[in-house]
Amino acid sequence: TIAKINIKKLDSINNGLVVATLITKQKNLELSLNEIDIAQIKVGQNATISFDAIPDFKLNGTITRVDTLGTVSQGVVTYNIKLGFDTQDDRVKPGMSLSAAIITDIKQDVLTVPVGAIKTNGDVSYVEMLDSSMDSSADNQGVTSATTPRQQMVEVGISNDTATEIISGLKEGDQVVSR
Repeated sequence: TIAKINIKKLDSINNGLVVATLITKQKNLELSLNEIDIAQIKVGQNATISFDAIPDFKLNGTITRVDTLGTVSQGVVTYNIKLGFDTQDDRVKPGMSLSAAIITDIKQDVLTVPVGAIKTNGDVSYVEMLDSSMDSSADNQGVTSATTPRQQMVEVGISNDTATEIISGLKEGDQVVSR
């Protein structure tokens, strides 16, 4: 079904112009990603999609297309990707604002620390640790220590917005300074 036509007879058409909007039974959505994020994206990866207008509602999708040619706008390069999903929900409408969490890698049973605990000095990553351990039953927010934290070198793995994998340098149960 043609939902909208954006041109009229004898109009000039140039690259990037949306000529018409089609509504199909196939559910797809397009997203633009920056040049840093696009390097990790491949066809077949899964994503969780949430919509601003529909609280507590998420869809699962799969990347079906990744553009190889980027678009430059105000000095920023973006690449379009297409996500397909098959859930039929009448609340989802064309043009809705959404967020997509694309799963680029999964590791299970790994040691992690909060992202804010990782510090870097050149190519070296480290965490700060106290020589005396804190009581784990107490709320350790804002605790003052009589000793200065020491730097413990670590090898980091994958990370997301909240946690970073520790490959080596720490063991389970070690306490680190997170801020």
